[in-house]
Amino acid sequence: MPLPLNPRRLPALLAVALLGLGAPRARAQDLPPSTSGLLGPAEIAEVVVDSPGKTKHGTISSYAQLGVGDTVDDVELKKVERRLLSTGLFQDVRVRTEPLPDGRVRLHLEVKDKASWVVAPTVALSSANTGGGLLYAENNLAGRAKKLAAAAQVSTGESGIFVGYLDPLVFGLPQLKFSLEGQLRSDRVDEYLPGASQDDPAIVRRTRLNSASLAGELGFILFERVRAAAKYRLASIDAQSPDAEKPVTEQAFSVGPSMRDTSLRFMVGLDSRQTLHAVTEGLNLEGSYEVSVPGVWSEFRYRKFGILYRQGLRFFSENNLVLRGELSVGKDLPFHQELVMGGGTLRGFQYRQFRGDTRLTFTAEYHFPLFSIKSLAFRGVGFSDTGLIAFRELPQGGTLRDANGRVIRGYLPESKSGLDNATVAQGVGAGLRLYLSNVVLPLLGVDVAYGVNSGQVRVYLVAGVTPS
Repeated sequence: MPLPLNPRRLPALLAVALLGLGAPRARAQDLPPSTSGLLGPAEIAEVVVDSPGKTKHGTISSYAQLGVGDTVDDVELKKVERRLLSTGLFQDVRVRTEPLPDGRVRLHLEVKDKASWVVAPTVALSSANTGGGLLYAENNLAGRAKKLAAAAQVSTGESGIFVGYLDPLVFGLPQLKFSLEGQLRSDRVDEYLPGASQDDPAIVRRTRLNSASLAGELGFILFERVRAAAKYRLASIDAQSPDAEKPVTEQAFSVGPSMRDTSLRFMVGLDSRQTLHAVTEGLNLEGSYEVSVPGVWSEFRYRKFGILYRQGLRFFSENNLVLRGELSVGKDLPFHQELVMGGGTLRGFQYRQFRGDTRLTFTAEYHFPLFSIKSLAFRGVGFSDTGLIAFRELPQGGTLRDANGRVIRGYLPESKSGLDNATVAQGVGAGLRLYLSNVVLPLLGVDVAYGVNSGQVRVYLVAGVTPS
């Protein structure tokens, strides 16, 4: 779903641009029939790649995951076509076999490349965050499927520069992936009074956070569906004095020398999702654990645990029910790592209106076709966003300090802890999506959301490339 662009989600934007998650990911029943002529399993004697584009033949063969000496049948041919289409590199794929006199076969891989790079604007228009920028993404660097993306943004909420690189075929193996990303950003963090029923929630404290970060991740894929990854992130955090014109001027984060925040994150899960022509099917379940302690060269001590559920269900050929649920639990979270909710993560409310160390969210979206004009498709969406967020236990005096006595989180005087003081909010609404068949991401998304608790209506507009 299109969301207002912001640096907390810009790594996701780069991941989408790099990974091509929105590109066609074919199901076996959607693939064109293979003209194999196979009566049964046969041994491959030779692999022939027919690719007039820039993609290297070795890259295509690596993604196919079939070579000389392997056994192939019609079912396996369809799997190969699916693998190649799911890369997002090709417009068309045809996999076939040619019988040889000795009973073996010659495997033909015929592909037609997509345009591999894009320069696109990014525009965000939502409550408390308006602005835009520019994105450059190369999806097939040197014809070897390497990904490179760079983005710059200026907005009322955040501004920054972001760069990312992904190698999905480390040593030519599709089971290994490596990514590297860096960013410089200036983040305006607004805090509101607790409660979801406010018609027009007022900002009670405003803090400017400046940061620089670099992160690397190594991922493993087993059996094409089981995924595991380890990520190391190094960041420098610098806070400015709170806005003197807002009611609360006590610091939410100590002003002074910048602090080093490093963390190590582990993830493992199952992901069988596939997307074709804007319709997503399959299941994604994953768990994650992130730790920041001096042992990983950090000046902070905090932990995060997460469970993520995502699923897409297809109805009536082109209708799509997309579900997403997430549980996040943090311990001793500093201000810049706190969990937030509102705006893109909870439509119908102010951007990042709610804060806490424990969050449970669930989103249901129903996408359906409206009409098409040549390669441009118009699709509607109805949605419901529900969220719960709370501070489980606040420290005495309302201040969390590090081992050196620096304030890493000064809570608002009105903040309350315990799940009995949790904020529960819901937003419902409808939207419009525009897609081009040769563009991997939506060109335009607009949502109109009604906040059930507050009774307010808010509009969210994203033009260009979105981070969803």
